[in-house]
Formats: sequence, structure tokens, C-alpha cells
Amino acid sequence: MTFFSKSINNYQINSGNLPLLYPVRVICPAGATTGVSFPDQFLGRAISLKITNNDSANPATYDYNLNGQFANLSASSFATVDNTIVNYLTVNAGALGTVLIEAQVIPATRDQIPIEVEI
Repeated sequence: MTFFSKSINNYQINSGNLPLLYPVRVICPAGATTGVSFPDQFLGRAISLKITNNDSANPATYDYNLNGQFANLSASSFATVDNTIVNYLTVNAGALGTVLIEAQVIPATRDQIPIEVEI
């Protein structure tokens, strides 16, 4: 049984021929805004994220896919984004600590159109 109903170039994707995921880690510096474009920087799309706020006093915020709705991340806590295609992530780190982004990235296929983001 397939988990992806669309054929790509007359080729049906299933669990046996799905490209392997690869892990990515990005450290966002304290007191800064960091933008991560997964297609541009890692030639793929993130499908699972763990965002860890290493600041023991200040919250951090994050937004994915440029939707403009920032989520708050309390001091010394983490959040996950699962089963979602994430192309772009914006993180505002607190003044005293870094934010660690850990992602599982699925490689882009050759027939996918690259995404260019202007901010």
C-alpha cells in the first residue's frame, strides 16, 4: 500500500524507494534573528523539527513557512513540529542563550522547483 497517492514521472513512491532522511542541526546565536531556508541551505525540506531554547531566563519565538504567527518558546524548554513540510523557519533567540534547531530533512528531488524566499 502506498502512502503517497501522486505519481512522479510515472513512478509511485512507497516506503521502499523513499529517499533517506538526514539530520540537520543549526545553532541560532543569542539575541539575534535567524532565518533557515531548508531548500536553499540543505537542498531539501524539513519534515520534523525540535526547537530548543537554551536561554535560562528569556523566551524565544519561532515561525515556520513565513506564516507571520510567531509561537512563544519559554526559557529552557523545547517545542516540536512534526509531520509538516517546513521550507523556512525564523527564530528570535533570547538575549542570554542560543536556540538549537534539530531537523529531519528529506532531500529534494530533481524535478521539484526550487523555492526562493525574499525577506
